[in-house]
Amino acid sequence: MTYKIPKDEEIEEILGRVMKVRRIVESQAELKREVMKHLQRRNIEYKISGRRLRRIALKMDNIKVEIRCKLTNEEVIEMKTCPVCGSKMEKIENMTLEGEKITVGFKCTFCPYWTGNRLRVPIRYIFRIR
Repeated sequence: MTYKIPKDEEIEEILGRVMKVRRIVESQAELKREVMKHLQRRNIEYKISGRRLRRIALKMDNIKVEIRCKLTNEEVIEMKTCPVCGSKMEKIENMTLEGEKITVGFKCTFCPYWTGNRLRVPIRYIFRIR
């Protein structure tokens, strides 16, 4: 089975329309279903992944993406890329009373994701119109 990948501009247009009507979408899977309905009206062979849709939504100024996370017991030593958008992560550092810098977590340079010394795993994305 063949498929086609729609351009980002096409997805942004449809995503904007869907969000104007819905105002809030409680999950990435639900948003993908809505966007796919509209995309496949244009071309039945169009496909998009949830991850790509989320990344496009994060880039749009009129959509706010809220990230719900689950705290795990896994310790984070180093984190290079964001699990939400794939952007670079930077250290969150603090200074001890002795004047020594320590890493207390990591934050994304693009989206609102962050984690402390214990890993926060994204479990739900909520999309809102601004």
